[in-house]
Amino acid sequence: MMSADQETIRVFVALSLSDDVMERLKKRSQSLKGQFSELNIRWVPFENYHITLIFIGNVPINALDKLEVLMKEAVQGYAPFDVKLGDATLFPPDNEKKGVLITSVETSDPLKKLQSKLDQKFRKSGYNLIDRPYRPHVTLARLRRAKVSEEELKKTGESFSITASHVHLYYSKKRDGRVYNGILRSVELIS
Repeated sequence: MMSADQETIRVFVALSLSDDVMERLKKRSQSLKGQFSELNIRWVPFENYHITLIFIGNVPINALDKLEVLMKEAVQGYAPFDVKLGDATLFPPDNEKKGVLITSVETSDPLKKLQSKLDQKFRKSGYNLIDRPYRPHVTLARLRRAKVSEEELKKTGESFSITASHVHLYYSKKRDGRVYNGILRSVELIS
C-alpha cells in the first residue's frame, strides 16, 4: 500500500522504434495531419511513438528497481525478433466509435508471447493490469470528437519492420497540457 505522501510515477512497458521507422511514421503522420487539418485532432508528438506491451499505471518511484527485475525475469530466454508495422487505420477495430488513429502492428507469435509473459509476470506480482485483448499499435492521434472514416484515410500500402531487441520501462508525464514519455530502464532480449 502506498502512503499518501509517497511520490509516484506513471509507467508502462513498451518496444521502442528505430530512428528510420520513427522518421517514416513522422512523414505518414504529417501527411495525415495535412489531410485532416480542419478537424479537432490531437496529434501524438513523434518522440512519443512506441508499441505498448503492458500499461502498469502509477507506482512509487522506489519500485522502479523491482519493475526492472520483473521485466528481466519475464523476458529471460527471449531472442530479438522482427515486428512488422503496417498502414494507418482506425482503432478500436470492433467498435463503431473509432477514437484513435494508429499505425497497425502485426500480432506475430513472438510479440504475443512476449506480451503475455510480461502480463502474467506483473499480475502474479500484484499489479492490477487492465483486462482487455492485446492489440499492438502505434498511436498517431486521438480523434476527440472528429469523425473520420476508414475510407478517408490515405492508404500508402507501406509496411516496414523493426527488430525488437529490448523492452523498455517508460514513464508518462503530463505537463503544460502535453504528454511526455521517456525510457527509464531497458532490458535486452537475449536467447
